[in-house]
Amino acid sequence: MSMSRHFPVQGAYNIRDLGGYKSALGIAIPWRRFLRSDSLHRLADGEIDRLHAFGVRKVIDLRTPDELAQAPNPFASYQNVQFANVPLFDDLSPEALSKTRSPDDDPLVAFYMAAIDTRGSAICAIMAEIAGVEQGAVLFNCTAGKDRTGIIAALLLGLADVPHDQIVEDYTLTADLITDLVAEFLEISRSRGGDTESYAKLLQSPGPTMASTLAQIQAKYGSISEYLEVIGLPLSDVEKLRARLLKP
Repeated sequence: MSMSRHFPVQGAYNIRDLGGYKSALGIAIPWRRFLRSDSLHRLADGEIDRLHAFGVRKVIDLRTPDELAQAPNPFASYQNVQFANVPLFDDLSPEALSKTRSPDDDPLVAFYMAAIDTRGSAICAIMAEIAGVEQGAVLFNCTAGKDRTGIIAALLLGLADVPHDQIVEDYTLTADLITDLVAEFLEISRSRGGDTESYAKLLQSPGPTMASTLAQIQAKYGSISEYLEVIGLPLSDVEKLRARLLKP
């Protein structure tokens, strides 16, 4: 059966499968084990059931409790799927993002590296939640399915030793899927008198951004597996993640 990376549903824009990406040794990540997504608060009941039928058994929401309260995740009350809210960041406001700086003057790279460098405990908790899934698929989401979700997806793919160009490719796929969502975010910002020009740049997902992030992780930590060791993720969880990523 042919598999599609994008899983189209009513009420979400950016649900994608990490299956099919290949490690440096040519081992493909199995399909229907890892899904990345934007916010799910607008999903219709039928689509929730459809995702469950697709194999989703755990949902991990990376948003803050305030974001979750404003746009509730329907899986939090769905009996057939485990749910966890593990915020990757305390603040993902445009104001917080605008204060970040990086050597290549890309605020997104600075934001991603801030997560890598300062949110080790949160990343450990997220990875432990993912490692605990033994059957079916785990879906992790944020608001647009781009930044927080993109960081976790990049770490998973890197742990599977997927080449950087494929990780970058996965990151850039978001751009074509969230055009309507970006327009909505910009309209909200415009109505509030925000700096929509600067904000629009933060809503992009250009390849060089993820390429630079991966290069900085490599330069600072050596590899994704070494990074996970530095932040204290137990070896048992690393081994579980590798098994789920690379074993049929």
